[in-house]
Order: sequence, then C-alpha cells, then structure tokens
Amino acid sequence: MAKEYLIKKGYQFIAQNYKSSHKELDLIFRINNKVIFVEVKTRIKNFESLAETPLTRLQTKNLKNALIAYCLQNKINLDNVRLDLITILINKATRQAELKHYLDIF
Repeated sequence: MAKEYLIKKGYQFIAQNYKSSHKELDLIFRINNKVIFVEVKTRIKNFESLAETPLTRLQTKNLKNALIAYCLQNKINLDNVRLDLITILINKATRQAELKHYLDIF
C-alpha cells in the first residue's frame, strides 16, 4: 500500500527490504534528486495504537545505521537523502486502512 501510494505521488522506486546485517530499510525511492528511505509501520487501529510511538530509539538507531551503510555502498552523499515514515492504521471493523506520510523524520 505504501509503495503504491508513493509511486502515484511521482516517486521512482529503487528497492524494497534492503538489508544491512540485521537492519532493514523497507522502501527506497528517488524524487527531485533525493534518495528517500521509507520506514513503514502497520498497526491495527484501536485506542492503544493511536497512542503508540511508531519508532523506538533502537529502531531509529538501526534505521540510521542501515541508511548510512546503503549510502556508503552506493556512493550517495548524505546531504541528498531523507528518511520518511509511513504509518498504516487498519480498522478491522470497516476493513479500511488509513495511511499517513511523515516527511524527513530525522
């Protein structure tokens, strides 16, 4: 769902599920000469899910490390990258999903 959303927005798809040791980047895109790394978090919509923090400190650290590893491996300047977060809240009762896109979360 997140991948389709970004492609419709004009992002160019590069890779999915890039792994660097035990760290993973969900989606990688390019738009306007920037490489966009996208972390996708899916939750079942309930009272608790609305209050949760989408990323822990450890997850954020692991994302940064994987992002840096990808950039070093592919000779990408860190000034030309961005990390976005997409959250998808699924309402089981209505069988609907709500997608939110947060830009540049670092």
